[in-house]
Amino acid sequence: MEERLREVVRYIGPSTLAKRTGKERQRWQTVATDTRTKARLEDFAELIKAYPEYELYIVHGEIDPARGQISPGYNEADRNLAGHSAGSR
Repeated sequence: MEERLREVVRYIGPSTLAKRTGKERQRWQTVATDTRTKARLEDFAELIKAYPEYELYIVHGEIDPARGQISPGYNEADRNLAGHSAGSR
């Protein structure tokens, strides 16, 4: 779960998370990159409050796009597919 939280923080970016959550950018940077430092429950809570669409992925490693639950990998695949479809018209 902690690695998935870190993955989402890296995907969104520490600066963007700092703006959306009011939590310091440096803390998000630490969560993203310093595996010696444990992510806190409050980190998870703040991220989910700002980006609820990642909750299922962080907690269970699952996605459910029909219910708006996605992952960074899903976002990338969806973006690539959309770009590919638009280019093939």
